Amino acid sequence: MKNRSHTPFRVLALTVLALVTAIAVPTTSANAGCMPSALASKLNQIRAKFGPVQVISTHRPGARIAGSGRASYHASCRAVDFNPPPGKYSQVVAWLKANHSGGVGTYSCGMHHIHIDTGPRVRFHKCQGSGRYASRSSKSKKRRYAKAKSKRNQAYVYAPHRKTGRYANAQ
Repeated sequence: MKNRSHTPFRVLALTVLALVTAIAVPTTSANAGCMPSALASKLNQIRAKFGPVQVISTHRPGARIAGSGRASYHASCRAVDFNPPPGKYSQVVAWLKANHSGGVGTYSCGMHHIHIDTGPRVRFHKCQGSGRYASRSSKSKKRRYAKAKSKRNQAYVYAPHRKTGRYANAQ
């Protein structure tokens, strides 16, 4: 007769192993199957220039941007998160900021991966729990600052009869 006292232990051990595996293995897709060709091409350029990268995440159905509730580019498979080659983080980020027309995001506070997407040219940095800091491309900043500078250089005269403001542009 076989000793069956170990059977419940084996069942329990396999159940615990299955649960730990389900928690430890991310449920996101890290394959490039649905990734747009522009992102796949950008990753290949990074690999050729800097070395192998580790893709962390591409498609995450139902993904939301933390704190905003809006759908993430990961939800539509238009973004990829990856770890650059060891020691090349800042070089890869600088190269992407100069050469990628879509979004580039960096993370710190223990999550040292890079995010790129096919959305508008946005640059952001996020630290776990500190929120998202985004900025548009430097071209729009230059235009905005040039416009503000030109307004500062205009002469103003006092116009007490105007109801919309104290000063009116000099003619």
